[in-house]
Amino acid sequence: MRRRRCSDDPPPSQGGAGGGSNRRDPSSRFGRVDRRPAAPLDIDITWRLRESRHAIAPLRRVARHVAAAEGFRRGQLSIVVVGSAAMSALHRRYLSRPGPTDVITFDLGSSRRAGYLDAEIVLCADVARRLSRARGGTLIDARAELALYLTHGLLHLSGYDDRTAQDSRRMHAREDALLQRLGFGRVFTAGRECPVS
Repeated sequence: MRRRRCSDDPPPSQGGAGGGSNRRDPSSRFGRVDRRPAAPLDIDITWRLRESRHAIAPLRRVARHVAAAEGFRRGQLSIVVVGSAAMSALHRRYLSRPGPTDVITFDLGSSRRAGYLDAEIVLCADVARRLSRARGGTLIDARAELALYLTHGLLHLSGYDDRTAQDSRRMHAREDALLQRLGFGRVFTAGRECPVS
Protein backbone atom coordinates (compact mmCIF):
# COMPACT_ATOMS: atom_id res chain seq x y z
CA MET A 1 0.00 0.00 0.00
CA ARG A 2 1.16 3.51 -0.75
CA ARG A 3 1.68 6.15 1.85
CA ARG A 4 -1.65 7.83 2.25
CA ARG A 5 -3.97 9.82 4.44
CA CYS A 6 -7.70 9.51 4.82
CA SER A 7 -9.51 12.46 3.31
CA ASP A 8 -11.62 12.86 6.47
CA ASP A 9 -8.68 13.04 8.87
CA PRO A 10 -5.73 15.34 9.44
CA PRO A 11 -2.49 13.96 8.04
CA PRO A 12 -0.75 11.57 10.45
CA SER A 13 2.56 12.78 11.80
CA GLN A 14 4.49 9.78 10.49
CA GLY A 15 2.92 9.47 7.04
CA GLY A 16 0.55 6.68 6.10
CA ALA A 17 0.48 3.01 6.83
CA GLY A 18 3.70 1.30 5.90
CA GLY A 19 3.43 -1.85 3.92
CA GLY A 20 5.76 -2.83 1.16
CA SER A 21 5.57 -0.83 -2.01
CA ASN A 22 8.05 0.01 -4.69
CA ARG A 23 6.33 3.33 -5.42
CA ARG A 24 8.03 6.55 -4.44
CA ASP A 25 6.61 8.57 -1.61
CA PRO A 26 4.68 11.46 -3.21
CA SER A 27 6.31 13.96 -0.87
CA SER A 28 10.00 14.72 -0.77
CA ARG A 29 12.23 17.20 0.95
CA PHE A 30 12.10 19.29 -2.25
CA GLY A 31 8.29 19.53 -2.19
CA ARG A 32 5.47 17.47 -3.63
CA VAL A 33 6.32 15.36 -6.64
CA ASP A 34 3.81 15.89 -9.45
CA ARG A 35 2.73 12.39 -10.45
CA ARG A 36 -0.09 13.42 -12.77
CA PRO A 37 0.45 11.36 -15.90
CA ALA A 38 -0.87 12.45 -19.26
CA ALA A 39 -1.81 8.81 -19.90
CA PRO A 40 -5.27 7.42 -19.16
CA LEU A 41 -6.25 6.10 -15.78
CA ASP A 42 -3.80 3.55 -14.36
CA ILE A 43 -5.49 1.01 -12.08
CA ASP A 44 -3.42 -1.19 -9.78
CA ILE A 45 -5.16 -3.97 -7.81
CA THR A 46 -3.46 -5.74 -4.93
CA TRP A 47 -5.09 -8.83 -3.47
CA ARG A 48 -3.74 -9.36 0.06
CA LEU A 49 -5.53 -12.62 0.79
CA ARG A 50 -4.54 -16.24 0.33
CA GLU A 51 -7.81 -17.07 -1.40
CA SER A 52 -8.71 -16.93 -5.06
CA ARG A 53 -8.15 -13.71 -6.96
CA HIS A 54 -11.03 -14.18 -9.38
CA ALA A 55 -12.54 -10.80 -8.45
CA ILE A 56 -9.63 -8.78 -9.88
CA ALA A 57 -10.96 -8.53 -13.46
CA PRO A 58 -14.49 -7.51 -12.38
CA LEU A 59 -13.06 -4.92 -9.97
CA ARG A 60 -10.94 -3.41 -12.74
CA ARG A 61 -14.04 -3.25 -14.98
CA VAL A 62 -16.05 -1.55 -12.20
CA ALA A 63 -13.25 0.94 -11.52
CA ARG A 64 -12.97 1.93 -15.19
CA HIS A 65 -16.74 2.24 -15.62
CA VAL A 66 -17.41 4.29 -12.47
CA ALA A 67 -14.35 6.51 -12.93
CA ALA A 68 -15.40 7.31 -16.51
CA ALA A 69 -19.03 7.89 -15.49
CA GLU A 70 -17.85 10.36 -12.84
CA GLY A 71 -15.53 12.22 -15.22
CA PHE A 72 -12.14 10.86 -14.14
CA ARG A 73 -10.09 10.46 -17.32
CA ARG A 74 -6.52 10.12 -16.07
CA GLY A 75 -4.46 9.45 -12.99
CA GLN A 76 -3.78 6.56 -10.67
CA LEU A 77 -6.06 4.36 -8.62
CA SER A 78 -4.76 1.74 -6.25
CA ILE A 79 -7.28 -0.84 -5.05
CA VAL A 80 -6.26 -3.09 -2.18
CA VAL A 81 -8.38 -6.06 -1.08
CA VAL A 82 -7.69 -7.14 2.51
CA GLY A 83 -9.15 -9.33 5.25
CA SER A 84 -10.78 -8.34 8.54
CA ALA A 85 -7.57 -8.06 10.57
CA ALA A 86 -5.87 -5.65 8.16
CA MET A 87 -9.04 -3.59 7.70
CA SER A 88 -9.57 -3.39 11.48
CA ALA A 89 -6.04 -2.02 11.87
CA LEU A 90 -6.60 0.61 9.15
CA HIS A 91 -10.03 1.51 10.54
CA ARG A 92 -8.56 2.03 14.00
CA ARG A 93 -5.51 3.94 12.76
CA TYR A 94 -7.19 6.35 10.35
CA LEU A 95 -10.76 6.68 11.63
CA SER A 96 -10.29 5.78 15.32
CA ARG A 97 -13.05 3.17 15.13
CA PRO A 98 -12.80 -0.45 16.26
CA GLY A 99 -13.37 -3.48 14.05
CA PRO A 100 -13.41 -3.90 10.29
CA THR A 101 -15.39 -1.76 7.87
CA ASP A 102 -16.33 -2.41 4.26
CA VAL A 103 -14.27 0.29 2.51
CA ILE A 104 -11.84 3.10 3.32
CA THR A 105 -10.97 5.68 0.68
CA PHE A 106 -7.76 7.70 0.69
CA ASP A 107 -7.76 10.76 -1.55
CA LEU A 108 -4.17 11.53 -2.53
CA GLY A 109 -4.94 14.56 -4.67
CA SER A 110 -7.91 13.84 -6.94
CA SER A 111 -9.71 16.58 -8.83
CA ARG A 112 -13.03 15.81 -10.49
CA ARG A 113 -13.00 19.20 -12.17
CA ALA A 114 -9.65 18.37 -13.80
CA GLY A 115 -10.72 14.78 -14.51
CA TYR A 116 -7.75 13.58 -12.46
CA LEU A 117 -7.86 10.69 -9.97
CA ASP A 118 -5.13 9.94 -7.44
CA ALA A 119 -6.41 7.66 -4.70
CA GLU A 120 -6.21 4.38 -2.87
CA ILE A 121 -9.34 2.42 -1.99
CA VAL A 122 -9.12 -0.46 0.50
CA LEU A 123 -11.88 -3.10 0.34
CA CYS A 124 -12.58 -5.78 2.94
CA ALA A 125 -13.33 -9.18 1.39
CA ASP A 126 -14.38 -10.70 4.74
CA VAL A 127 -17.06 -8.03 5.29
CA ALA A 128 -18.21 -8.54 1.68
CA ARG A 129 -18.56 -12.30 2.25
CA ARG A 130 -20.49 -11.78 5.47
CA LEU A 131 -22.91 -9.21 4.06
CA SER A 132 -23.42 -11.11 0.79
CA ARG A 133 -24.94 -14.02 2.75
CA ALA A 134 -28.18 -11.99 2.97
CA ARG A 135 -28.51 -12.42 -0.80
CA GLY A 136 -27.44 -16.06 -1.01
CA GLY A 137 -23.76 -16.00 -0.12
CA THR A 138 -22.46 -17.13 -3.50
CA LEU A 139 -19.12 -16.06 -4.94
CA ILE A 140 -21.06 -13.85 -7.38
CA ASP A 141 -22.84 -12.15 -4.44
CA ALA A 142 -19.50 -11.49 -2.71
CA ARG A 143 -18.05 -10.02 -5.92
CA ALA A 144 -21.10 -7.77 -6.26
CA GLU A 145 -20.57 -6.61 -2.67
CA LEU A 146 -16.90 -5.76 -3.42
CA ALA A 147 -18.07 -3.92 -6.56
CA LEU A 148 -20.44 -1.90 -4.36
CA TYR A 149 -17.62 -0.96 -1.97
CA LEU A 150 -15.38 0.12 -4.84
CA THR A 151 -18.19 2.18 -6.37
CA HIS A 152 -18.87 3.75 -2.96
CA GLY A 153 -15.23 4.77 -2.59
CA LEU A 154 -15.08 6.25 -6.08
CA LEU A 155 -18.27 8.23 -5.48
CA HIS A 156 -16.74 9.73 -2.32
CA LEU A 157 -13.80 10.86 -4.48
CA SER A 158 -16.31 12.34 -6.90
CA GLY A 159 -17.89 14.49 -4.19
CA TYR A 160 -20.76 12.33 -2.96
CA ASP A 161 -21.30 12.07 0.77
CA ASP A 162 -23.45 9.91 3.02
CA ARG A 163 -23.47 11.85 6.29
CA THR A 164 -27.16 12.74 6.15
CA ALA A 165 -30.11 10.49 5.29
CA GLN A 166 -30.83 12.52 2.14
CA ASP A 167 -27.21 12.43 0.94
CA SER A 168 -27.03 8.72 1.75
CA ARG A 169 -30.14 7.95 -0.35
CA ARG A 170 -28.72 9.99 -3.25
CA MET A 171 -25.34 8.27 -3.07
CA HIS A 172 -26.77 4.75 -2.81
CA ALA A 173 -29.18 5.40 -5.68
CA ARG A 174 -26.17 6.40 -7.82
CA GLU A 175 -24.31 3.25 -6.73
CA ASP A 176 -27.23 1.05 -7.72
CA ALA A 177 -27.62 2.82 -11.09
CA LEU A 178 -23.92 2.37 -11.93
CA LEU A 179 -23.85 -1.27 -10.81
CA GLN A 180 -27.04 -2.08 -12.76
CA ARG A 181 -25.33 -0.84 -15.94
CA LEU A 182 -22.54 -3.35 -15.25
CA GLY A 183 -24.96 -6.22 -14.72
CA PHE A 184 -24.64 -6.51 -10.93
CA GLY A 185 -28.16 -5.31 -10.26
CA ARG A 186 -29.17 -3.07 -7.37
CA VAL A 187 -26.61 -4.32 -4.87
CA PHE A 188 -27.09 -1.75 -2.11
CA THR A 189 -30.87 -1.63 -2.23
CA ALA A 190 -31.13 -5.43 -2.02
CA GLY A 191 -31.81 -5.87 1.69
CA ARG A 192 -30.38 -2.77 3.37
CA GLU A 193 -31.49 0.45 4.89
CA CYS A 194 -29.51 3.61 4.15
CA PRO A 195 -27.20 4.10 7.14
CA VAL A 196 -25.85 7.51 7.97
CA SER A 197 -22.06 7.58 8.58
